[in-house]
Amino acid sequence: MKKFLESLHDLHVKAHVVKDETETREVLRRILSDEGSKSVVVAGVPDRYAGAVRAALIGLRADVVEELSGRPQGEVIGILAGADAGVTWATNGVALEGAILEVVYDDSAKLASSLPILHVALLESSSIVHDLVEALPIVGDIVRSSPPERKPIVSFISGPSKTGDIEMRLLYGVHGPHTVHAVILDWR
Repeated sequence: MKKFLESLHDLHVKAHVVKDETETREVLRRILSDEGSKSVVVAGVPDRYAGAVRAALIGLRADVVEELSGRPQGEVIGILAGADAGVTWATNGVALEGAILEVVYDDSAKLASSLPILHVALLESSSIVHDLVEALPIVGDIVRSSPPERKPIVSFISGPSKTGDIEMRLLYGVHGPHTVHAVILDWR
């Protein structure tokens, strides 16, 4: 875990380790408040953690991507584009590279992590692997086990959006999330 936290820091990701539902709710609420978020989209959060997330979002406009299914595409894109923050589930953390592995099966879920200015990724502490050598077989298993009609969108998220300009300066937050938080769930 220590190496993962160091790597996240080096990539400008703000990491938070939480021990239970109360801490999870409080940390999420504080992140969203500090960033001035008023509208949030949520994608892929497992039932075990959904209560803490819902409780953290009280008072905010919140939409769950999975509940948007069946609505017109333009409406869904409008909701995603209008959100200040995206709260999403990460399959794994990759300690050495400081990457967050996201696997989704729907473009809307992918947009929840890549379109809002603030991205908060939730992941379990037990899902952190040492490096890409350990992560890539996990990705391979996910791709192989997915039925042809439900292929995954796999992303390794390595911090806020960044780009280098012609003067070789690295700029953060040019497109996509300006700020990324990783909330590491170390529930017992």
